[in-house]
Amino acid sequence: MKTLLTLALVSWMLVLSPGCVIAQELVMPAVPITVEARVRDPEGLPVEDATVYLALPRYRLGEKNQESSAKTDKEGVATVSGIAQQDYILSVVKSGYYPTQGPRHGINDEKSFLQYAVGVQKIDLELRPILNPIAGIVKRLDRKPFPGFSEPIGFDLEVGDWVFPHGKGKSSDFIFTLTGYRNSSRDYDLTLTLAFTKEGDGITLAIYPADIGSEFKFPYSAPVSGYETKRQWKTAATGNKLSMTFGRNDETNYIFRIRTELDEDGSAKKALYGIIEGEIKFNRTDEAGFNISFRYALNPDWTRNLEFNPAKTASSPR
Repeated sequence: MKTLLTLALVSWMLVLSPGCVIAQELVMPAVPITVEARVRDPEGLPVEDATVYLALPRYRLGEKNQESSAKTDKEGVATVSGIAQQDYILSVVKSGYYPTQGPRHGINDEKSFLQYAVGVQKIDLELRPILNPIAGIVKRLDRKPFPGFSEPIGFDLEVGDWVFPHGKGKSSDFIFTLTGYRNSSRDYDLTLTLAFTKEGDGITLAIYPADIGSEFKFPYSAPVSGYETKRQWKTAATGNKLSMTFGRNDETNYIFRIRTELDEDGSAKKALYGIIEGEIKFNRTDEAGFNISFRYALNPDWTRNLEFNPAKTASSPR
């Protein structure tokens, strides 16, 4: 391995020499990559006959991206190889499962070369089965104007609009209140509060990376407890100093429960469940005033199923 590393680093130095065409485009030289992928289901059992893809992007002018693939064996293992330039990406698919995207592995310095380009890379991937997908009510709100400031305003998730008299909604599933001030783009302090009026309703945080992992990231079923009855988001600026309590953007998601009916023990016997994919964002423009942006999917069948089927839903949340 030491000899291989020495040769590779010598090649790297030659690539970076003046006048070399590759030096203008690649930090590290193209190197052979071998990846042993181990594919498992959520129970940790091997998934046989899944197709593992090794994507090899190309960065030099005129070159096309490369790809290799292999099927997993009875142990859920597949070996793929190829020539990587600066990074590679692993993914896996199989009929009856949601596709899974692995992380991008960069090879752009000596440290990453030692980590990703020497020896056989062993990477675990999970395939989540398609169980009971449903058609949900999906809405994308893109900078929807707030009809008021410093007052509670109801939002109907089934209709996708503010409640009367501000819109066509009838049920105040979410209660939004926007407070604070905004004197300019460098002088503001705003708080968005989400609350619920019905006992048992609430929201809970769910962190899932958007660009890696299974295409279906949420739990198959919504949790039975752990819902917050109020959540706040804050953003402020004083001169060049900015602060905010927004979540981690694409990694931040939510699960909510609305229209809850409780039994004698205080447990939810009936409710509507859904997801918010991505963060809830609010802002202000001089033209439109205050606005809000978020996207959600609501299960209308009164079960805790969160497995929304893109093929049966008019507008998938992603």
